[in-house]
Amino acid sequence: MLQEEDIRLGKALLTQGYLDKVRYEKFNRLLKESQTEGAAEILVEQLDVSDDVVADVLSREFQIPFVVLSPELITAPPKLFPDVVLQKYRIVPILSSGVELTVGFINPPAKQLVDMLRQDVKMFIVPVAITLSAYNSIAHSEPSGFDEIKLLPSKINFEALDSQKAGPGRFAELQRAGKVPGAEALFEEILLRGIKNNATDIHIEPTDVSLRVRLNNDGVIEHLVALPKELYENLLNIIKARAGINSFEKKKPQDGRFSATFAKRTFDFRVSLVPTLDGERAAIRILNKSSRLLNIHDLGLSAENLSKVQYLLRRPRGLLLVAGPSGSGKTSTLYAGINELRASQKVVMTVENPVEYRLEFAGQVQVDVDSKLDFANAIRAIMRQNPDVIMLGEIRDAETGVAAAEAALTGNLVISTMLSSDALSSIPRLTSLGISPGWLAPTLSGIVYQQLARKVCRYCKEEYTPSHRILATAGLEQLVGSMILYRGKGCTKCGGDGYLGRTALHEVLIVDDEMRDLIFQQASLMKLKEVARSKGFESIRFDAAKKLVSGIISVEEYFRVLG
Repeated sequence: MLQEEDIRLGKALLTQGYLDKVRYEKFNRLLKESQTEGAAEILVEQLDVSDDVVADVLSREFQIPFVVLSPELITAPPKLFPDVVLQKYRIVPILSSGVELTVGFINPPAKQLVDMLRQDVKMFIVPVAITLSAYNSIAHSEPSGFDEIKLLPSKINFEALDSQKAGPGRFAELQRAGKVPGAEALFEEILLRGIKNNATDIHIEPTDVSLRVRLNNDGVIEHLVALPKELYENLLNIIKARAGINSFEKKKPQDGRFSATFAKRTFDFRVSLVPTLDGERAAIRILNKSSRLLNIHDLGLSAENLSKVQYLLRRPRGLLLVAGPSGSGKTSTLYAGINELRASQKVVMTVENPVEYRLEFAGQVQVDVDSKLDFANAIRAIMRQNPDVIMLGEIRDAETGVAAAEAALTGNLVISTMLSSDALSSIPRLTSLGISPGWLAPTLSGIVYQQLARKVCRYCKEEYTPSHRILATAGLEQLVGSMILYRGKGCTKCGGDGYLGRTALHEVLIVDDEMRDLIFQQASLMKLKEVARSKGFESIRFDAAKKLVSGIISVEEYFRVLG
């Protein structure tokens, strides 16, 4: 329903040149017709106005603060409002202080709505403007009823089938009673359990006595079920059939993919099969196609590192690398960086294997080895399309690296990922791949290195005073006696382990002329580190220590991730 405040927002965007008359009239028409979407969603998703612009104009027009929202900022008690209210009005309670409650709005804070919220919680409502992407990120990560998948019932009792819990004779009893589920239903339940547990990967591993199914949840491998070995062949055939993999080939590694829909949300599943001594082992990566593209503010970057990354993204040319170990969120950071450039009036091209997110503002090329369209050939082909920004999925060999450097040298901003143990180690790794220092030195503009760490559950977070030994091990012995750390006690929201969600730990290296000279001279890693530190470079441990002190991560997670 069109309200007076929505009209004010639309007129402000029209006056400031973000909407022309045709799109302004379309905005009013769509808002009148829509039953579920608010002003911000129509402006961003249907009229292609940047969500940063919408939030900025909303802030200035209604004289409310603009807040760069992240999960770390949300300290308001959960369940202040019913889930249906949060969803309907697209609001996020952020901070509760005395008689005031700060609430994030993506749409204009209509007086009637603010009055209703005040009456519900008996507190004075302080509205602030947030972006649509920030709201979506919070809405899809918070376990507060936003996600209908959590409500989907399980159809198979894994406990009754688990050979470790029920014993070896239980399966025979179920078989005689005709209560063993079919392979198709079994596979659907495994996928559902993986999605409901927010797993990134499902591992299906044959052993000599059972078929072990485990989930990768926030970087930690968790046991799901140990199925009887008799179910292995049928389950594997279902996996191969769904993923389009050759069922008769059992001696070679194979890859495939398929899609499935749960509670109106579509997921992509990438399947990798590898032959082992006990049979083919399956690893299934879960990709949420319905998830929103991350904003650079959602990555957990500190204010200093965010400023550095934005500086690197604003450079018109150069090679910008996102480095880290496998499963450290490099691709998500890559897409967030590209998303930052969507409103920059530039031609954006991507080369990926496979394409993980569809970008309406970019031309996307999917590598196909069978047709000889590899990364290097694809880069050389799209160079004839005169792009401004090229996103390259990964640099894994010299040919791809040289092609990326050549593209950067000819005036493009090239953003890519690579495996590395830290930011500075990426430089000798690139040269060891076979990329000439003469190519690398003039093109490399910066390296963002990251690792993922689990966040302390905000629902059961508690303070405690750490021991001298723990602080000394973390390199914080100077704070003994005055240091307060945080941990999760365990609650229903986090499943009892005290962690909920993940954040990234970063180090950001900006390559200047002196660093380029050292790269060209093939200086040692020690020399590169010495010069980088003299220019203010901070290692990932420094960023981790700041997140530890602020209560975002626990000291146990600090040690688990960084040693």
